[in-house]
This record gives sequence, C-alpha cells and structure tokens, in this order.
Amino acid sequence: MVNYLYHLVMGRLMGPVEYGVLASLYSILYIISIIPMSTSFAMVKFVSSTKNEEELSSVYLTLKKFVSKLALAGMLIVLLLSPLISNFLNLTDTISVVTVGPILFFSLICLVNQATLQGILKFAGSAVPSFVSSILKLVFGVLLVIFGWRSFGAMVGVLIAITSAYYLSSWYLKRNIKIKSGQEFDLKPFFKYAFPVLVQALAFTSFFTADVILVKHYFSGFEAGLYAALSMLGKIIYFATSPITATMFPIVSGRKSRNEGFKKVFLVSITVTFSVSFFIVTFYKFFPSLAIGLLYGKAYLVASGELFLMGVFMLFYTLSYFLVNFLLSLGEVKTAYLPLFFAIVQITGIVLFHETLGQVIGVSLTSASVLFGTLILFLGYNQLWRKRNFFQ
Repeated sequence: MVNYLYHLVMGRLMGPVEYGVLASLYSILYIISIIPMSTSFAMVKFVSSTKNEEELSSVYLTLKKFVSKLALAGMLIVLLLSPLISNFLNLTDTISVVTVGPILFFSLICLVNQATLQGILKFAGSAVPSFVSSILKLVFGVLLVIFGWRSFGAMVGVLIAITSAYYLSSWYLKRNIKIKSGQEFDLKPFFKYAFPVLVQALAFTSFFTADVILVKHYFSGFEAGLYAALSMLGKIIYFATSPITATMFPIVSGRKSRNEGFKKVFLVSITVTFSVSFFIVTFYKFFPSLAIGLLYGKAYLVASGELFLMGVFMLFYTLSYFLVNFLLSLGEVKTAYLPLFFAIVQITGIVLFHETLGQVIGVSLTSASVLFGTLILFLGYNQLWRKRNFFQ
C-alpha cells in the first residue's frame, strides 16, 4: 500500500514528464531483478526444509554467494550499459540510470536475508525491513524531489531505502541464526524447482513493464508520463486481486497432494477475482476523469479516454495470471511458457504498432485476451477430450 502511495505522490509532485522517467527506470529494475526475485519462493522452500542449523547455514551461505555474484554482475552490466539505456529512453543524462545498478545489488542480497527469515518462520525479519524501506523511500524521495533533484532524487531515495532494508534484515538474521561455514549446498534441485516459476514471473512482469519502457522510447516525455499513470491505475486491478491468487495456490496444491477436492476453492477464487476486477473496470468506464484526477491530478486528465481500455487489458491479465497459477499449483509447469510467448507477442506488436497510446494499449489488450482464451481452451481440451480432471 505504501509503495502504491509512493507512485501516486511522485506522479503529482513530478508531473507527467519526470514521472515518465521514474516509471521507465522502475520498469527496467523490475525486469532485471525478476530472475533472482522470482526464486524467492524456492529459497523459502529449501530453507524451511533444512533439518538442523548446520544444514541451514549451508543453504543460506550457498544462496547468498550465488545471488551476490549475480547481483554484482547485474550492477556492473547496468553501469556499463547506462549510456545506451539513457539513449534508448531519451534521457538527457545517465546519472539516474546509474543508480539502478546499486539499487539492484542491494535489492537482491537483501532478498536472500528476507527469504531465509521467512523460511525459518521469522516473518518480522522479512516484513519489518520491507515496511521500513517503503517509508524511507517515500520520505527521502519526496524530500529530494522537492529539493529539485527530480527523478535522480527519487532514485536516490530508493537506494537509501533498500540499503537500510538490507542492513536491517542482516541484523535480524544475526539475532536468529548462528551462521557456520561448511559444505556447499547443491543448487541443481533449487534451479529445477525455481525455473518454471521464473518463466512465469518473467512473462507476467514483462507484460506491465516492457510497454512502459517502449512508450518512453517511442513517445514524448509527456505522453510517457501519461502512460505510466495509466499503467499504475491499471495495476490497481492486479494488486487488489493478487492476494486471492496467492491464497488459492497453496490451498489447491495441498488438497491435490492429499487427493482432496478443490473445485469449490477454484470457483470461489476466480469468481471473486473477476468480480473485483470487473467492478474497478466499470468504475474506470464511467468515471475515468474522477479516477485520474483524484489519484494523479489535473495534469494527467488528458489520458482519461484511455483508462477504460487499460482496465480491460489488466482484467484479462489478472484472469490469465490466476489461471496460470492455478495450473502451476496442479503441477502443469508447461503452461508457464504460454504467458512468455504472449509477452513476446506484446513486445513485437508494440514495436510494430505505436502511433498512439491507444494503439499500444490495444496491442497489450489483444495479447492478454488471446492468452486468456488460450488458457480456457487448454483447460477445456484437457478436461473434456483428454479426460483429465482439473476440478476435483
């Protein structure tokens, strides 16, 4: 909630042009960090399955060593490519892009600490650093933007926040675990478990980040800022319903493993997901100016005509996200490649068709709706023709 408030406040303070810069930098950060971040569930699983403190230390140290190397490599790549990234995003300087490197580094090494603490059921060690980070990001971001540092100030605020979260999570870790060096943990089972989750996470993250980056490349700074605001308003649908998917996943997975029925869980979950999404889209249809004006201010009202389309896109995105996670909970890991294919279709479509913001949203809407239709066909084909019972 604080993170969403951050974007609303920044959107009002910075105006469309500078907010477009900030949103595009965030999108790059999301895409780069999705590979290790998507493995956090796997980290929690392997940490929670350790039998003693020695084994726990082995898993933690091996994961930290691996992720630290990955984080360092990612940071160096961002620093080296910062001039090219700045040029692609039509930025006048590279300094804001440079901050993405250290932000990425501290985000990833902090992730190992938080996943480990979750795995040993020390949830405060994960939740408190995240909450403190969100507050610091908002406070320092607002102050530095007010002082005239613009998008660079906002990114410095993020860097201060994530660095603080890392040291706070390290403090929690030292209080709860006695780390001892020993034999390295074999990462092969970890990678095998995490890969399908990685593919799915990469695809669904790309769906609402690649478009923001491409719009910043193809359109003016003002239009890019408008699109960033539309994108964040669309994400309200996803943020409002994702807890339903997160709750459904372990329940269905557990019931399937015990050969118990889960049809009611599926039907209730997808009905609530659709109802919440449909309500928000309906509000966007009839009150677009109110939604944009209330959350982002008058400077963004010119984009009100595109809000309904963005909402419909996110509705199909959210339903597709739900269905893919439902299938993954049943062990249907191959379905993770479907969203990846359509994410590539979306990117290709935007590269080819980007005359207006409406056209860009139309490409995203088409990709997400066809993905949803394909998932429905997959379920129907397997249920009716192959006689595979997905709904016990």
